[in-house]
Amino acid sequence: MARREYAAQPMNFTPRPAPLPRRVVAGLIDAVFIAVLSGIAFAIPLLTRGVVLPMWGVLAVMVGYAVVPLAFLKRTLGLHIMGLELVGKQGHAIDLANLLFRELLGRGFFPAAWLFTIISSLIAFRYGVGSSATPPVLAGVMTVASAGALCIAAIGHVIALGRPDQRTLADLAAKSFVVEGPALPPPSDLEEFDEWKAHRLRVLIRIGVFEVLLMSSVLGLPWLLSSSSGESTQGKVARLKLEALESKFQAAPGSESLAAELQREYAYAGRDADAQRVGEQHRHARTLKEVGREQLLRDQLAQTNARDTAEALISLLERQDRLEEAAEVYRQWLGPSPKASALAGFGNWLATNKLTEDAVVELERATALDPLVPLGQTLLGVSLQRLGRLEEAREHLELALLDDPEDEDAEEVLRFVEGKVGRLPAKERTALQRRFEAWRNDSGVTR
Repeated sequence: MARREYAAQPMNFTPRPAPLPRRVVAGLIDAVFIAVLSGIAFAIPLLTRGVVLPMWGVLAVMVGYAVVPLAFLKRTLGLHIMGLELVGKQGHAIDLANLLFRELLGRGFFPAAWLFTIISSLIAFRYGVGSSATPPVLAGVMTVASAGALCIAAIGHVIALGRPDQRTLADLAAKSFVVEGPALPPPSDLEEFDEWKAHRLRVLIRIGVFEVLLMSSVLGLPWLLSSSSGESTQGKVARLKLEALESKFQAAPGSESLAAELQREYAYAGRDADAQRVGEQHRHARTLKEVGREQLLRDQLAQTNARDTAEALISLLERQDRLEEAAEVYRQWLGPSPKASALAGFGNWLATNKLTEDAVVELERATALDPLVPLGQTLLGVSLQRLGRLEEAREHLELALLDDPEDEDAEEVLRFVEGKVGRLPAKERTALQRRFEAWRNDSGVTR
């Protein structure tokens, strides 16, 4: 498409700056069309093939909508509607290299497209429906550079307000002027005018063919990339979702929710080996994490013997079914002379974790220090019943009900025990009552 100017070049051509309001309106019109066309170039391949090349799409739209028409017609649709043209100092069209720089970088469309691409890929990654093929380091460098370039482009538009020729930074770099058209009048000679019209028609036809080919490549390239694998759109979306989840999981293999979600997706896809791999990797990561946390807690407990630290360490060991070690930590925290209430709590923890024999030992220690420690007699009676020591259990459950007649747990277990060994004889019951009264009246008992 060789360019040719038929109008005679006036020796005294002086660019007349176009009114700024008309330039702004033209720019807004162009921005709307560029945004719509870029959206089409982004959405159609994504919806039909599950693949999108956003930067290629935006570049093609800018070349097709702005660069080519400006290079051969000196105007875009917005400029045409507002009766404006983009020309050089002598009134002719700007060369392609300067136009590419002016439209892509000077006006900020290319950095804006890159930032849009990054934001879109982050959203797709967050919701597990896509991923980006750009290396992270390159993406970071390009994002910073694009943000800077977009700021410079914005400043470049503002400086037009303070210049008498109303040129932006992009115009200064491209040596261009936005003027009222036509900058150069058509030939006055009829023969030259006919040739000028024929040439203009040929240019329009060539531009039309070029635009069709360009749009075909925008929509066809993603199709070729996806068709080469023989993968359906649904399959591609599912694969991209799995890849995004896998990437998140690899970044945080200790995450319970990510591991469960990824295993579920692999199982749904029939990839049981991958689901098993994820489970093993998650368990390994949790083990490594908990080993480090366990050592940290043990060190802190040795230094402070704080209740919160002891509870956290005991809970960690419980989750790993290391109950004997957890019991030792509990004893360490209690110290050599624990109170009756603390021993009763320890006995309750042991009984809850089915360490019943140890629970009986600690509960007997607790009731020896304070026979009426809250729930001490109940817990001891229940634990003895579980060990089959029913007569001993009966005695302690009777004491529990003497202390609290509304203790439903003690009452229920006592009925079961009495069903096995019978009720406590009246004489022993009376003695038990006296013992209880003595405990209650004993001022030396610590409650």
